Amino acid sequence: MKPEVIRQARSLVYTGQFGVLSTISVKLAGFPFGSVVPYCLDEQGRPVVLISTIAQHTRNLSQDNRCSLTITLGEDDVQEHARIGLIGRMQALPAEATATAERYYRYFPHTRGYHDTHDFSLYYLDPVAVRYIGGFGAIHWIEVEPFLHPNPFHGKGEVRIVDHMNEDHRDSLVHYLSHFKSRKVADPEAVRMAGINAQGFDVFVGKKKVWFEFEQPIANALQAREALVAMARTAR
Repeated sequence: MKPEVIRQARSLVYTGQFGVLSTISVKLAGFPFGSVVPYCLDEQGRPVVLISTIAQHTRNLSQDNRCSLTITLGEDDVQEHARIGLIGRMQALPAEATATAERYYRYFPHTRGYHDTHDFSLYYLDPVAVRYIGGFGAIHWIEVEPFLHPNPFHGKGEVRIVDHMNEDHRDSLVHYLSHFKSRKVADPEAVRMAGINAQGFDVFVGKKKVWFEFEQPIANALQAREALVAMARTAR
């Protein structure tokens, strides 16, 4: 598999914010059941979702945890746009995976209390196969091992970068949005970085996520600083 195809497939998952979660129905035995869920990614790049015990998809998963998550960004003719399906098994997020839980709540802070009041729990999709369609005729099955990419900043390292950008360089985030994404921001206070990985970083404008991709992958805090400073200089 060409590395560029894998990079494009990862970028689609990084860019997305919601996906169609397909489970195997209990109510209608054997039939597929689809529902829309927001997601973020764990330290391996696997989708993490917060779902309620009373939701139909959670009931389905309790009986058979095989599922898929389909992500597409097309808003007009979706068949002209790239899309990806992650096929695997949904697993409960271990209680000790606190950094992953905190990452999810950075992406969706309004859900932080859901596990107390609405009986929600965090799960991650452990993929066994990836189906990526980059456009008409560009159809690929991608092996899981080269597709998943560990986040070198996961945990405290990521929190330090995110907090620093939000506290000291929110103006740079606004410039990134204007220059690289042609998005004018009416309220800078609604802008915040939520996460960073080797390939890029996520900025929220209110509840809308915007993905920024680095020109070259990075691997440590120094490289992250250099990449972010270079982007700031360009954006100004």
